[in-house]
Amino acid sequence: MRRIRLHDLRHSCATMLYDQGVEIERIQDVLGHSSPTVTKAIYVEVTRRVQQEAVDRLGFLFDA
Repeated sequence: MRRIRLHDLRHSCATMLYDQGVEIERIQDVLGHSSPTVTKAIYVEVTRRVQQEAVDRLGFLFDA
């Protein structure tokens, strides 16, 4: 098994919560950060699913 650090679990937790639609401010609370900027910039990785959902929201521009 690959070794992971506790810190890596914090990144994974933040990313999974964000992927499930949890607001950055709530993730900030869970991780105990002083600002949502720290949470978003350092801890959250945007997944393909989140990217795809964002792009799909533009679909109304192309509806006939």
